[in-house]
Amino acid sequence: MGKRSKLRAWINRDDGRLYQVGNTTVGSLTIIGGLAMIAALVLSQLHRHVGIHLAWPIAVGIVGTAVFLVGLYADDRRNDT
Repeated sequence: MGKRSKLRAWINRDDGRLYQVGNTTVGSLTIIGGLAMIAALVLSQLHRHVGIHLAWPIAVGIVGTAVFLVGLYADDRRNDT
């Protein structure tokens, strides 16, 4: 087994589809939402220097938060069954 295969097997101890964090699984929507919220924070700090309107970081933050919450709800339902 190569290094990537070993790393993937270690990360995906579950069924090869979800990442294991602590005792719970984290789905892709939760990860994408979290990354979008981080991107919104970065954009909010750079909007003056880059020249984008302030609405962009606000919109990315709102969408990221919504996707994060939907992902948490889906993860919760997946873990209950």
